[in-house]
Amino acid sequence: MEMRLPSPSFSYVITIALFLTIVYIFWPSRHPQPPPVLASDDISIRPVEKDDIDAIVDIVIKAFPYDEQFAYRYPYREEYPKDHYDYTKLYYSEYLNTTFAGKNTIMVASAPDLDDPKKTKVIAMSIWDNPGDRRPNPDIPAVAPPRNRPERKDCNPARLEAYSEATMKARKEIFVARYGERQLSLRQMATLPDYWRRGAATKLLLWGKDRARKEGVAVPMFAGNMGKGLYSKYGFKELGRVKVQAPNETEVIHVIAMAWDPREENNKR
Repeated sequence: MEMRLPSPSFSYVITIALFLTIVYIFWPSRHPQPPPVLASDDISIRPVEKDDIDAIVDIVIKAFPYDEQFAYRYPYREEYPKDHYDYTKLYYSEYLNTTFAGKNTIMVASAPDLDDPKKTKVIAMSIWDNPGDRRPNPDIPAVAPPRNRPERKDCNPARLEAYSEATMKARKEIFVARYGERQLSLRQMATLPDYWRRGAATKLLLWGKDRARKEGVAVPMFAGNMGKGLYSKYGFKELGRVKVQAPNETEVIHVIAMAWDPREENNKR
């Protein structure tokens, strides 16, 4: 006698189908695992080293285009990526030279790599002008930044010049007039976008504030809209807005002059 198996019911088939669909959708190998949560304690800061140059260039190229000041001066960076990379590396190599000569301080933040937590990578950097002991010419910064290179194809030369002239003038009229010549100027600070809002910039900023307290000097800077919130949170005051406009152009940007002075903090106590 032939033996026949009972046919599965319709509800049974539907149940199995739903189960297999759920397994297919949520199977771990089908979806990449989310990166580990990075805690503030995982981030450490230290002085820059010569081998950090490539990491700094990577930070600048990935983070600074979100800043309107950078995008304004280098509008052709995507059209000329090689020029953008080569000149960016040259610019920050010159910053490293002045740093190791004692004129600047570059601090970097390191943290576990999100793709491979067993490895550590540089995720943020900050550049500070050392206050120095001698009175410099009030018409120029205590430490001149690397020079502009208008021959680079990724930039707008007229905007580079307009930005330099406007900020140099504002430095004298706003910062020097208010705080004198000895300042711990914050030149630049940036974090890799993948590591935003994880505490790297805060640690670098607090390092600068602690040094300024010890030396009794103000920390001035020219900030963009993106960074203003962080600086305001940690006591920096807006002192004015600097208009930047190249000749024969209608486009205008405004740079925010901000500063923090530990002496004002002491007077409130």
